[in-house]
Amino acid sequence: MHIVLRWNAMGTVSASLLHRCLCRQLPWIFRDDDQLWVTQGSFVNGYRVRADGIINKLPTCVLKGHGEDACRFRKRENIVVSGGSDGSIYAWDIESKRKRFVGKSAHAKATCAVDFSPPSFGHLIVSGSKDQTVKLWRMKTDHYDDVDLEWVHSSNCCPLQVLDHRDRVWCVGFSKDYSRFATGTAGITTEGPLFVWDASSCQMIASFGDVYQHGAGILDLDFETRDLLLTAGYDTFIRMWDLRSNKCVLTFEEPFDSAIYCFLSIGKYGIVAGTYRCGMVRLWDKRHVKPVQEYYVGDTDSPVYSLAGDSKYLYVALDRNIMMLDYTV
Repeated sequence: MHIVLRWNAMGTVSASLLHRCLCRQLPWIFRDDDQLWVTQGSFVNGYRVRADGIINKLPTCVLKGHGEDACRFRKRENIVVSGGSDGSIYAWDIESKRKRFVGKSAHAKATCAVDFSPPSFGHLIVSGSKDQTVKLWRMKTDHYDDVDLEWVHSSNCCPLQVLDHRDRVWCVGFSKDYSRFATGTAGITTEGPLFVWDASSCQMIASFGDVYQHGAGILDLDFETRDLLLTAGYDTFIRMWDLRSNKCVLTFEEPFDSAIYCFLSIGKYGIVAGTYRCGMVRLWDKRHVKPVQEYYVGDTDSPVYSLAGDSKYLYVALDRNIMMLDYTV
């Protein structure tokens, strides 16, 4: 059954605590076929997911490198690329656990977001930072050994392009065909918080600022297709942009006037949003203006920092807990 129909029919779901953190964090998570990937301190850990959606207690893969907390990461096939709060960027081959990219000081401040393209599309890494820049890098096609790291760092420290945004960059993301990428900022400049760039030339394709108020930053974005871009952030809206017309074609307003920290598209019509209030997640159906349902995950005042999952299980990252919502009950 589709997630929208299942949640709407039941009105509530089963919630389980999967992991508890000893201190408050800003975790980022991702679910692939058989593992849940979680940032924990300076590590990116992969946990095996059982048939019932529960994860094993101990990670099956531990990716090390960052000197401080890992921020957001991206996983595709057997590659994980992660940004760190110390300004670093690392890429690992998860099968060999060896590094494919090492940038100890890629940015002057925290690397808030990263994305990358596969080898057939240039093996590019795009990174956004609090230092107000977006940088493009080339990932190696072979591996680094954990020796002579000074040479490794120096060989990676020259970006292909540097795009000055004059604002803190919170999120970045490639389109589905990797021909373009989008960047979202804190929204404190007159240019606005959302930009789209050509991946080969790094020329700006579009910018969107006229619909945003000052400070209405973009906290999460994702391309649904080459031309359809979803965004969310401090202005309490999820917006769908059509890049063929450079117009906003759909809007979903958070009824409680809560900033939307993250969202996840599930299936053809479902969008799950994580808000800054009390661990609340909200389900939207793209065919309707009003939300389908909301759910408070645990007894907490934490924002929802990240979401992952599918039509059966939704994983919710809070400041101290990783929770799972089970739609199969």
